[in-house]
Amino acid sequence: MIPTLDLLPAAESRAPAPAAAPAADLLAHVLRDLALSYEAECPGGFARFRQGLTVEMLAVIARFSGPATSDEAALALARQVHETLLDVEEDVWALHTSAH
Repeated sequence: MIPTLDLLPAAESRAPAPAAAPAADLLAHVLRDLALSYEAECPGGFARFRQGLTVEMLAVIARFSGPATSDEAALALARQVHETLLDVEEDVWALHTSAH
């Protein structure tokens, strides 16, 4: 006999989870941290990293890593990620130029 775990009492006693941040906001935050780390180690490193990731490559990653369920959804997600990368690169460049 395989013992079963009754999750209902545990779920009832648990506090409600906080609302998750929108995926795009979380992605932008993580990418900014990554970009600043890159820039601290090698000025211009994030720009080179971003240039190496084409929309098509991002679509393949989105399609086969699971978040996109169709080719169209993967391409839409890839475009969004690519735009976020461009925004992050602009933010990093602004920080870099303001520091000098």
